[in-house]
Amino acid sequence: MTLDELLVEVEVKQAALCHAKAELATALITFHVAADDRDYRYVQNEIACALHISRRGADRILSNASELTERPRVLAALAAGLIDESKALLIVDQVRILKEPQASIAEANLLEYAPTRTYTSIRRRAQTLIHKLDPKAADARHEEKRKRRLVEKVNLDDGMAELRHTMTAHDTAMAFDHVDRIAKSLPKDDRTLDQKRADVARDLLLGLDTPAPQGQTMVYLTMPITALLGLTDDPGMLAGYGPIPTRIAQDIAQGGIWKRILTDPVTGMAEEVSDAYRPSPKQRELINARYPRCTAIGCQQPAQRCDLDHCRPFDGTNTTIRNLRPKCRHHHTMKTHSNWRCKNLPDGRHQWMTPSDRVYDTELEPIAEPAPF
Repeated sequence: MTLDELLVEVEVKQAALCHAKAELATALITFHVAADDRDYRYVQNEIACALHISRRGADRILSNASELTERPRVLAALAAGLIDESKALLIVDQVRILKEPQASIAEANLLEYAPTRTYTSIRRRAQTLIHKLDPKAADARHEEKRKRRLVEKVNLDDGMAELRHTMTAHDTAMAFDHVDRIAKSLPKDDRTLDQKRADVARDLLLGLDTPAPQGQTMVYLTMPITALLGLTDDPGMLAGYGPIPTRIAQDIAQGGIWKRILTDPVTGMAEEVSDAYRPSPKQRELINARYPRCTAIGCQQPAQRCDLDHCRPFDGTNTTIRNLRPKCRHHHTMKTHSNWRCKNLPDGRHQWMTPSDRVYDTELEPIAEPAPF
């Protein structure tokens, strides 16, 4: 079998797994509904016994089944293998806060978008849709989630544990940048950058001495001037995360350093600059605005932490916005040292050719709404 034929077999098996997940959800709810009224509250206990899982595990799969069966179109997409269970549950969770008919509008939009997109891309689109359809619902959702902020310890194997700190996306971005700047300023030794970040975060939390962060802690936020002035409810776009409620973006903007980026009124994409091998700071800023993430398929690494790759080899004149794309170190190395190939398309999209001879195009990510004409 060819590589492509083997990959088709993988796709067929994945679709069958998705179909089975949908059937399991239906079977679980059918069993639950059939239970005697006296036993209805304790159905998860019998499911736990039958499947040899914990009661908490039974609670989880029963809850997931309930959510999926409440949105028949999402369940049908899962059964058809168009989306997997994680995407299906994401869509259900995101549209829950909307009232009808907005919930159905968002559901239809996301089901059309989701089959060829990653989980993170779908989440970003869902949040943008919620902001457009009902800005107040977006604010309410943020406030509901903000109230759940916490620190928790999760025990792992081999003498390890995780410390999870759930807080706002803006606070998280600021905290990570603070740790990252200190870690990158440390002398070269046998530790990886991830290990240095972990050690720096530990020292900060334990009140131990750490080097001063190198430079000012920064996050990148994009929003229309109309939203900044309170004239519209357009969300802000937090680099490396996605849309955040207008009110939160306005609060963050207070005292920030702002730069104007001109956008194409038709596409909403940032405009262009050019020339010299090492991109100028101005070029890098514009490239990061046009392409906020690594331009590999599905990669979510923020552009600020990526290399700028010459898609066509440097010829002395082509260090331009049209030829430069952000690629994380992993995908930059993959493009240089493997059979993966890529090229830029005239409309600004980035195209990848895989070793199996499949072709995938990345999507453009406008930072402004195209003009309505």
